[in-house]
Amino acid sequence: MAKQDEKMRMRRKLQEKAVELAAMNNWAEALEVNRQIHANLGEDPDNYNRMGKALMELGQYSESHDAYQQTLRLFPTNAIARKNIARLDALLARGFDHGQVNRTPRQQVDLRLFITETGRTALTTLIDVPRGPAVDALVTGEKMDFRIQGKTVYVIDADGNVVGRLEPKLGQRLAELIGGGNRYIAAIAQTDPRIVRLLIRETYQDPSQRGRISFPGKLGEGAMYVSSLRYEEYEDTVDDDDQGDDSESAEEEYIGGDEEEELGLEEIDQDMADDDDNLEE
Repeated sequence: MAKQDEKMRMRRKLQEKAVELAAMNNWAEALEVNRQIHANLGEDPDNYNRMGKALMELGQYSESHDAYQQTLRLFPTNAIARKNIARLDALLARGFDHGQVNRTPRQQVDLRLFITETGRTALTTLIDVPRGPAVDALVTGEKMDFRIQGKTVYVIDADGNVVGRLEPKLGQRLAELIGGGNRYIAAIAQTDPRIVRLLIRETYQDPSQRGRISFPGKLGEGAMYVSSLRYEEYEDTVDDDDQGDDSESAEEEYIGGDEEEELGLEEIDQDMADDDDNLEE
């Protein structure tokens, strides 16, 4: 029994180290730690999922696909492995055997930077997301840029590909604030075949915008979910045989409810109305 306890302690210690490395976007070292777990402690579907995630973040799509296939060999109903195999199948079918082929090296952001002051950080779901390799190849933590056209704010990757746009009310607000001199950083918080979520953080407030909160009300609350989003496919996900298709509904539950609540659109409307009143005065 003591030997088994020691084995479990070793596994937990290595898992925690792997998660810590992933938090710093150090996927190469995280992969090595997970390989240590595999070599020393044997096969485990959770560990294959973690290796698959790390390999995907490194752009090694064929190897990632193989790792997730090993998860399904041990646990055929695992929802995370099935979802990512579908995503990888789409990439591999387009000839993306390696994530860096014909792609500008991506800059990744430590998502812990976004868990900061209320009103300066927001989590939002992109709309009009195109289906294609540019979106399929997005990874968690990847830095995004904005392209502003009038009141519309498009989100673009390092190659200038549009990966979606901000919801109109949020886009109009951000376009006005950027036009007024504010600066922001943005990064992918979550991406899968169904949805792309973006984290935005104010990095500089122009003196002319003093007194204006970038993300009023509930808009900034979603950022506190980032730790769960960051590791949803990386930490242990197979606790018992009861987990299956219910995992997707549970995921939506902790992400923050429906889009209206996540975006805090009522607060944006009210804040814009207040600004208009001030201008009239």
